[in-house]
Amino acid sequence: MQFRDAIEKDAEDLRTLADWAVAASGYREFVPRPIVSGNDWRTQEWQLDAAAMTLRRTWLGVAHRSGDSTLKSPRAGHIAHVACGSRVTFGYERDIDASLLEQRMGYLRVPAGCSSDLVLFRSGQAALACLVHFAVSQWGKADPLTVAHAGAYFETAALLSSWPERLVRQLDDAGEADIVIAEPVWCDGQFGCGQRLPKARRALILDITMSGPAYDLAPYLDDCPLVIAYSSGLKLDQAGLELANAGIVRVLAREGTQEVGAALRKLRGLTGGGLTLDELSALSAPWFMDRAYAERYTAAIFANNRALAAAIGSQSAVFGARCHPSLLDPAAEAPFCALTLNEPSAEGYRALEAKIARECARRGLLAVKGGSFGFRGHRFELIEPEGGRSFLRVAMGWRDGWSRQGLCELFAELAA
Repeated sequence: MQFRDAIEKDAEDLRTLADWAVAASGYREFVPRPIVSGNDWRTQEWQLDAAAMTLRRTWLGVAHRSGDSTLKSPRAGHIAHVACGSRVTFGYERDIDASLLEQRMGYLRVPAGCSSDLVLFRSGQAALACLVHFAVSQWGKADPLTVAHAGAYFETAALLSSWPERLVRQLDDAGEADIVIAEPVWCDGQFGCGQRLPKARRALILDITMSGPAYDLAPYLDDCPLVIAYSSGLKLDQAGLELANAGIVRVLAREGTQEVGAALRKLRGLTGGGLTLDELSALSAPWFMDRAYAERYTAAIFANNRALAAAIGSQSAVFGARCHPSLLDPAAEAPFCALTLNEPSAEGYRALEAKIARECARRGLLAVKGGSFGFRGHRFELIEPEGGRSFLRVAMGWRDGWSRQGLCELFAELAA
């Protein structure tokens, strides 16, 4: 049966993660409890969520032991052992060496003829802040650094605006700029993708948080000597368990990536943008930045969100046509759908959110109200940005089966 297969697939995946955790840490209390049999699919999905949270709590309990027994500036010679068993020494925590994770270079897709580096930060925003700082220090000493932002993420715009114009000058409708910060897929209440980018004289910086770890960076290297992709490693790289915030930076160039990586690591320490011992230990989980696992995980999330977009369709009498990038470009992906009303009002959006909550309860669908995306289960929330376009975000998760099918049927009815 279709729903039984989905339950067993999720349970088997959790057992695999638990086995990896045991092998890495030597601690043996990770194995999830068996899922009850029968046809109560919502209860079984809830049990899978509970098992995932148990796995998360157990791993974090092991991971944080090292930080609990280690001072932020430990005595000379102190050795900390992180959850995966590796040894770490440091003088000040903000300068902690993240090489045990940065050596997971198999995570990178490196085009032929390129050199590469991988640098970790404590969040995606910390990564972007250091990237802009790096660009100003490298190319903005004589004249203001010119920046073109081709995207819609509000915190990127806010970060750029925080720099004085004598150092960073943003260009609107630029033909070219020193650096271009772009989002291959962006969302400002409706999705956009595939725009023509300004020419980057120095570096192209890509935010691929929504595009996923398998996103192909090779085409960009034909037009720019230095391509730097960054993403939040919290969303799609941690099996939906949110072990710790992380920013993942990939540096690609025909040559010279080691110098860029070294400069970013120095700035990371100076600005306090690096991982803490607790975060490093938590992220030593063997599935973090495991390329094969990350690609399988994100592929399932993309497929479920694409299915929801197909159920809504591009000709809805209720919702706007740009609820998912695949409706604009068949090759484009995103980890959620963004629903705008054709006749928008604050009352209409709140009524829609309330109706979804009622219908999920009535139909026995497991979908929780909450932010972000990339989880094992499904989420929805009303986004009401100040001065921006309101929309309902529906983030289909990794899990297939009962609630996934039921949500597609529910939104197809709402869209009709």
